[in-house]
Amino acid sequence: MKVSTNELLLALRAPNSGWLAALVCALDEALQDPDFGEPQRTLIHGLLDAGSVPPAVAVAANDRLTRFEETVKDLHALLVPATPDPLPEISVRPKLTICGNAA
Repeated sequence: MKVSTNELLLALRAPNSGWLAALVCALDEALQDPDFGEPQRTLIHGLLDAGSVPPAVAVAANDRLTRFEETVKDLHALLVPATPDPLPEISVRPKLTICGNAA
């Protein structure tokens, strides 16, 4: 099945197209990954053809995604230095000058 770019662009303009956008973004990332090959594509086609995700698969996918997010967070912490705590603000009292005529 050939995908129509114009049809997809039009579908993405719809206010309720959030999930479509999320799936397209995830698929775009996956298709750029050399590890996402024909076996994985066949599995995805099977899920789409079935019209549902088995509960055990959904649980396993959520667990794997959680571990993946932790790995990304750990990698980010190694690559991006933590910002130092800001210096505490010093409260400076204004100087008072008494002016007057002592006559």
